[in-house]
Amino acid sequence: MTIVQNSRLLGTLLFMVAAGSVLTADEVSTSTDQTQKLALDLKHQDFAVRDSATRKLPTLGPSVIAPVTEIALQDNLEAGLRAVAILETLYLSEDAVAFDQAEASLNQLISRSRLPAVAQKAAQTLEANRFTVTQRRAIAEVRRLGGQIQMQRDFPVLVNGEHIRPEQGWAQAAAIDRHWTGGVDGLRHLARLKSLLKIYLVSGQPVPDEAIEDLRLEMPDTEFEPRGPAMLGVGMGLAGPLGCAISKVSPDGAAGNAGIQVGDIVVEIAGKSVKQPQDLIDIVGGHRENQQLEIIVLRGDPILKYGLIEMLHQPEQFSPILAIAIINQMRTKFTVSLGEWSIDG
Repeated sequence: MTIVQNSRLLGTLLFMVAAGSVLTADEVSTSTDQTQKLALDLKHQDFAVRDSATRKLPTLGPSVIAPVTEIALQDNLEAGLRAVAILETLYLSEDAVAFDQAEASLNQLISRSRLPAVAQKAAQTLEANRFTVTQRRAIAEVRRLGGQIQMQRDFPVLVNGEHIRPEQGWAQAAAIDRHWTGGVDGLRHLARLKSLLKIYLVSGQPVPDEAIEDLRLEMPDTEFEPRGPAMLGVGMGLAGPLGCAISKVSPDGAAGNAGIQVGDIVVEIAGKSVKQPQDLIDIVGGHRENQQLEIIVLRGDPILKYGLIEMLHQPEQFSPILAIAIINQMRTKFTVSLGEWSIDG
């Protein structure tokens, strides 16, 4: 059977499967033995019998997934494609159990099917719905279980060497903290989000290290980054000779509430020098929510900042007295009450 014939067959099968959703309760009333028989009917010699089984099976819900998958793993191409069509319908249904089990079966076909066309169609089914059904369900579950998700809608995502821009955006980062109630099992929802660039592991999160390591192995392209329980609520620009410039301030965050502004240069937190963004992350990460810290920033006329930076870059023109005078003029102290860590902070 050619690729074109395969495509036509699958299109017909999907139409029949969709049509099967209007069958009456009497038509779908069946025992487990009959369900097994319907699955076997996918490879029956009589086309009408195969047609009837293809329409009836998806209406029976998750109970058909195991026998249908077993048929798909055999060497009958038409039966295998019919099985994939049935699994796709269950995967796209609103039944959470059917979604989970159908997804597992499609992944099983990708790795175990002896028929390339069946494995390819299973892979295409999952990939086609990666940023729609799969992402939507995974995000909903992660958030329901107390996790955090950061979406990206301004920039495209790289998928199989191509940049694409999903209509609903894509999940860029996730975090689990002390509010996580999903345990180890809930991590499977994070694993579904293949676009994640980073997962933050916030201090106090309850998942065992062994389970985190398993998740790392399952998501080799995702960076796992530990974070402390508190945050300042700022975005940091590049480090400079004076310290780290603030590029973003969350209006309701700890820094914003204290009066810190975009353009301020952080030079010291809690008595410790800040030379680069990681210094700020490490210092703040060692404290808890609601703890108060003193933060010293340089704020003032941009001309003064530029002059001081130029002086630092040209040792022959450096004047310690002038530099100290400028720094003292720009030096501003704030007392900040730290907030709880948040992925959007």
